[in-house]
Amino acid sequence: MNGFRICGRNADRITSRGYGVRQGRCVILAWEEALYLAENEKFGLDFRDVFSKASQLDDFDVRFFVYRDLRARGYVVNIRGEYYDAKKSVHMPFYPMSDMDMFYFEKEIKKDLPHILSVVDGDGDVTYYLVDEANPEGNCQEKPVVEGFVVAGRRVFILNAKSLGTYGKTEGKFSYLSNMEARYLSGANVDYNGEIYSVYEDLRNRGLVVRSGFKYGTHFRTYTESMNEHSRFLVHVLSDSEEMQKISRAVRVAHAVRKELLLSKEIDGKIRYLHISWIRP
Repeated sequence: MNGFRICGRNADRITSRGYGVRQGRCVILAWEEALYLAENEKFGLDFRDVFSKASQLDDFDVRFFVYRDLRARGYVVNIRGEYYDAKKSVHMPFYPMSDMDMFYFEKEIKKDLPHILSVVDGDGDVTYYLVDEANPEGNCQEKPVVEGFVVAGRRVFILNAKSLGTYGKTEGKFSYLSNMEARYLSGANVDYNGEIYSVYEDLRNRGLVVRSGFKYGTHFRTYTESMNEHSRFLVHVLSDSEEMQKISRAVRVAHAVRKELLLSKEIDGKIRYLHISWIRP
């Protein structure tokens, strides 16, 4: 194991306080642990000496800021390669990352869930996001019959106005549907984004009312039963990856309007959902 080696009496004192990995009469400290102890003037560690070695490692600044912040919050922190296994009331994996990193949907869903992304910004502050898999469900099963429509641009118009329930709108002498709604209800051959439509279809099949999320910067907003209630989820479809800056923005918007953010992607023919929210650990 690479790290800072301490042997003798101090090794016993260090391991008894939850730091390092014992190796015979010695203890091996990860560089984050060594610098944290040196910064706090513990066990006679020389701060400049430890820092000169630790700072050579890739992404050390990000990892150290997260480690130090978790320790300051009262967590016992064990280092597990790319993540920290931190415990206060419960164990939780914390993954350090920079605010300039990319968010990869498939990478996140393959990790143990739930987990926490610990994002360090340019000021050195750490923001925490809880990530877990979601299984959104609703109770709306209506599917009105649509006939005699006219395709025009990105809409399908029905000239004899009638109520379409939780689909489309009725205004004046006509009703209209988005192309995705028309595809779902009638199989109409219209222009639509296949990847986004697949998520729309899955949400509708789950019994959710699905409407545009454009006002909130996402693809969809959803309701459990009807539009007489407040929408619960904002759903954004990811093709592969997204800037962490944009994920942060979406989480902030969802939090501000009292909704929950779901990120979605089709993987191996199945639509998967990740729930992501800001937390204070």
